[in-house]
Amino acid sequence: MEHFKKIQSKIDQYSHHVEEALSLPEITIKYGLNSYRYGSSSFLSDLFDPIDITNETVFYDLGSGYGNIILYGAIKYPEAQFKGIEILEERNKVCISLIEKEGIANATAISGDILIADISDGNVFYLYNPLFDFQYEALLNKLYQISLKKNITVIAESRCIFFDEARWLEQYDLKDIDVVRKIKYYRSTKY
Repeated sequence: MEHFKKIQSKIDQYSHHVEEALSLPEITIKYGLNSYRYGSSSFLSDLFDPIDITNETVFYDLGSGYGNIILYGAIKYPEAQFKGIEILEERNKVCISLIEKEGIANATAISGDILIADISDGNVFYLYNPLFDFQYEALLNKLYQISLKKNITVIAESRCIFFDEARWLEQYDLKDIDVVRKIKYYRSTKY
């Protein structure tokens, strides 16, 4: 994954400058009331292990930031499609630029709201705490509607409680990162 290490170095360089320039009041006026926290899994090699990734996989990172997850996944699994949705154009532009510069054909960066964007082609959904608590119900409803048509996998890092309580999801794997953080893997049970 030497190729990704170079990309990660560029993400770190660009993200520092972008994050310094962001103003919470300005982005709230521009994009509305959303969670603008930035964080990304630092357990990339472990994150994908419990997932069966094939040429039919359409993997979404919901709240993709600078694209760490989708870029790593796209390089490691060239047969699958990786899509990231990030509400802040400033972050998303960095990912788009890296996809173009590196010629990564199976990655797409979308600027938009995960609660509004069409994600119905997806079958794997990753989230690193992209929403406020009151917004998870809408996301769960959206994912549930997708699960009525096909089996889906949901990977939650951090705010797992909302997925634990969803009766249509069953947990099938757990990675304890530390006392507070966990990565939980769920699959739909209704399809």
